[in-house]
This record gives sequence, C-alpha cells and structure tokens, in this order.
Amino acid sequence: MKSLSRAAFPAAFLFCTLASRTAAQEACAMGSVSRIFVDNHAIFDPDDLSGEQPFLWAYRLANTLHMRTDESFVRSELLFEEGSCYDPALLEESERLLRLHTFISSADVFGLRQPDDSWHVVVDTKDEWTTKLNVQVSIDEGIELRGVDLAEENLLGQGVTAGVFFRERDERRDVGARFFTPRVFGTRLDARLSGGRTRIGRFVEEELFYPFVGEVGRLAARQLYIRRDDLFPYSLGVLHPEEGEVTHVLLPLEEERIQVTVAARLGEPGNLTTFGLGISNETLEFPGFPENVEVVRRGDFEDREIADETLVEAIAPHTLHSSATRLNLLVGQRNVRFERRRRLDAITGIQDVAVGTDVGLTLGRSVPGLSGEEGQPDDLYARFRFFAGAAPANVVVNGGLAVEGRQIFAGGTGGGGWRDVLAELDLLLYWQPSEGGPHTFFARLEGAGGWSLDQPFQLTLGGGAGVRGYHEADFPGGRRIVASVEDRIHLGWPLPHLVDLGLTFFADAGRVWPGSVPFGTDSGWRGSLGGGLRVGFPAGTRGVVRLDVALPIGPGAGVADAVFRVSLADLVGLAGGFADRQLERSRRITVGPDLFTAAR
Repeated sequence: MKSLSRAAFPAAFLFCTLASRTAAQEACAMGSVSRIFVDNHAIFDPDDLSGEQPFLWAYRLANTLHMRTDESFVRSELLFEEGSCYDPALLEESERLLRLHTFISSADVFGLRQPDDSWHVVVDTKDEWTTKLNVQVSIDEGIELRGVDLAEENLLGQGVTAGVFFRERDERRDVGARFFTPRVFGTRLDARLSGGRTRIGRFVEEELFYPFVGEVGRLAARQLYIRRDDLFPYSLGVLHPEEGEVTHVLLPLEEERIQVTVAARLGEPGNLTTFGLGISNETLEFPGFPENVEVVRRGDFEDREIADETLVEAIAPHTLHSSATRLNLLVGQRNVRFERRRRLDAITGIQDVAVGTDVGLTLGRSVPGLSGEEGQPDDLYARFRFFAGAAPANVVVNGGLAVEGRQIFAGGTGGGGWRDVLAELDLLLYWQPSEGGPHTFFARLEGAGGWSLDQPFQLTLGGGAGVRGYHEADFPGGRRIVASVEDRIHLGWPLPHLVDLGLTFFADAGRVWPGSVPFGTDSGWRGSLGGGLRVGFPAGTRGVVRLDVALPIGPGAGVADAVFRVSLADLVGLAGGFADRQLERSRRITVGPDLFTAAR
C-alpha cells in the first residue's frame, strides 16, 4: 500500500500539471507561447558583408570591440514569457520597447505557428555602437573645443551607461560624470545620477523612475532631485560685435527641485485614462543679484566683468525669489497607437510614430505652511498639453500644444493674476513621394512665447533649432515663430553596409517680437537657405550627425555671414521632440502625465 501511494503522488502531480496546461491552452484563444528564441546581432552582420572584402577586417574588429546586448536583458524587456497566451499586440509592443533603447538599432518580434497550435516567438535585434566618444567643436570664431563626452552605453550588455563629460555652450560649462541603469534590482525601475561643476558652482541630478511599461503598464512613479548653480544668459542681440562690445548679461542663480509623484492608468491600450498625485518643491534664488551680475564682451564667456547699473536694472524684473511646495494632481487621456516608418529623421532607420491623441492636465496647489518661507504667494500652477498625430499612407503629421502658468491668489511681490505663462506650439509634416525612394520632404511650424514673467526668460531667433542662418544669440525677444521646409535625400552609397549618407537642402523663415523681456527686439521677418551632409553610423542607426551651411536672408545679411554648424542629432523633427530648448531653461516645474510615457 505504501509503494502504491508513493507511485500515486508522481502520477497525480503529472496529471495536475497536464490538466493545468490543458486549461491554460483552452483559455488562450490563439494558443500559447511554447518557446522564445532570441537572436541578437552584432553591429555588422557577416552575412551582409560578403561584397565588402577590403573592409571586412574593420567590420570584424568593430564587432569584437563592441559590448553586445545580453540575451537576458532582451528577454527581460519582453511583455510575455514562455507559457503566456500568444497576443500579437504584446509582441508588437515588446518590439517597440526594445527600439526605445539607444543601444538597439532595430528589433523585430514575430511568431511562428507550430503543429500543436502553440507558438514559437523569434526576437531578432541588432545593436548600435555603444562606446561613444563625442567631440564637439565650434568654428564660428575659429576652431574651439565645445565638448567631450566619453561613455559606454551598454555596460555588461545590460543597458547600463557610465561616462564622463565636458560640455561648454556659451554661458554653460559642465564638467562631470553620469550613470544610468534601467534595471535596479532586476525590476523596471530606472536610476540616473550625474554631478560635477558648473562655471560658478556645482550641480547634482538624481532620479528614480518607474515608467508606464509601454502602452500596457498600469503603475508609474518618479522621484527627482536637482540642485544647480548656474548662469542665465541674456543676449543683447548684437549681430556683428565690435572689439570690446557687450553681447550678453549673465544672471547668477541657484535652483533646487524635489519631486515625488505616483500615477496609475485605467482602460485598455488605445484608450487609457491616467490619474496621478504628488508633492514637489521648487526653489529659485538669486544670491548674486545685483552685485555679481556680469557682462560678456564679444561672446567671450571666459572673460567676464561686473555689469553696470543700467544693465542690472533691465533684468531686475526677472529676479523674483520663489520657493513653493505644491500638491499636484495629474489627469490625462491617451488614445495612441504606433506606426513604423523609415527614413523620417533617421537616414534609413525605423522610427515609431505616435498616432492618435494625448491630452494631459496638471494642477499644483501651493501649501504655504510647507514652503518654509514667508512672503511667498498663494498660487495654483496649471499645465495643459495636447498632442495629435496621424500617419496616412506616405505622410506623417504630428502636432503638440503646451501652455502653463501660475494663478496668484494672494501674497508675493510680482503682482496677481496669471504669472509666468509659457506656451509652445509645434506642427511637423513628413511626406515621402514613393515608398523606398530617396526623398523625404519635411516641414515644420514652431511657436513659443512667455507672458507676465517674474523669472528669467528670453528667446532668440537663431540657432540650430531656429532660423539656421543666424547664430543662437541673434534677435532676442519674448515671442517667436519659425517655419522650415527641408528635402532629406538618402544617397545609398558608397558603403551602404557601413554608414548611411544623405544630403539635405532647407529653407527657414521666422520672426521674434520683443514681448516684455529684457533687450527684446522686433526682428522683422528673417530667413535662411542652406544644405548639408547627414551621416549615420553604423548603417541603419536612428542617430544622425549633420554638417550644415546656412546663408542668412534679411536686411544687412550677406554671403560672408554664412553659418557652418555641426549637430550630433537632428534638432528639428520627431527626434528632437516637441519641447523648446530655450523654453525649458525657464521651466521650473516638470510635472505632467505625459512625462511618464516619454520613456518605455
């Protein structure tokens, strides 16, 4: 009897296992995933290089030096596992999540039906080059080193980034180190840390971020801390400065932000409602005002001197000290799906284009008792953001609108009503006349502005994201509009398996109005014509390096004023994002439902 009972236990266990598997299969309408095969390719696939014998050794060396993505990391990003019900939507979303990583250039996830009605799923990925040495130079006034960034973006094949950097851009000079890991303790929690020195002090940025996992994630959370000593530059808009002429006024500031937010989503992918709650504190001080306000002559930020009283008085309205603790409510409605398109901002690579609408509202009520300082206003922060996108046939259209500001109820010294109102609008259009053809026509319309400002703010018309025939400091003001058209041409030679090459021809037109900012001007309508070379390495990458020459068009402009610019990314388009970079430096509150979906 005892031996019979011993034999019965394994039989019962086997029966229960088979019964549970049968029940699981019956519950899966399309069958289950019985096997997952991960095929992660190196940067250069030997099968594609048979015709590249003279350079085969270089390709093989690059593959050897490259730190390849580990299979365990690829598997951890999938939204299904062996034994899960087969769901094509989860395969498609897993594929998109893999492509969000900068160290993966392409991903393809597909299923193969088996005779027993189960599925084998193949995950086919290809790596980007991840050991990055970016050297930035400026040739506006002779060759100058503007930055060095050395980093490995896929340590141990687990998506970990570690690097050091030196970045100099006019008033900003950061020297420091950065670290990022997307898998804290094996979870989907991201951790970021960077720190170092600025021109006038120190900075530290720390973040723990659990994003919504694609379109299927239900919970998200974010904790953020930023502390920075910096300079805010006001351009005087001098186009052709003479020797010793003042071109910028520099306002020293100290900024600190602390934020904790949690969010949840209801509904199904394509129809998701977001709710979030959080607490934040933002402090902005001007300890060096007015005695430490400095000027720069002829754009030389290494040689600064104390500003005179007239220039100090001009920026005084933007030096209102603020410190506020807020309780934040987030509400959003997301009706978005994604389309795969090639050759939009990437030369040949794939981009995932959002289609549908996404609306978000943030309300942040100040809590005077928690702000820690008397005299601060009782206010309500509000931020509204709207996104819409469509991708019919060979056209892609995306647009975004964002407005934010503070409603002052009582207290403070900056006046009541709505203050520090910031707004931006972006419309992007891509048209490809023929599928697989060499041309991608691109157009954009961008607008930005600020109203009733108590804190540092200024826009300019020129720069890589503005009217490209002018320098970034040209034509300061408080409101700006820029329109561009561009033809991006894929060459497809001479080494298509090694590098993507393309040409571009573009035209810009724009105008800036003074608003109420210091040194604001009405630029009148200005334009630029230009062209350049676009480079992507390795072939198929989503990253692009641009070498452009732009000729300004407008009163007093000539051929001698042409601007040569090297950009390590496309600054305009979907790859550049909808957030205006100059507006961002004046945005002190970064809370919104859309911020939880920007990452994976």
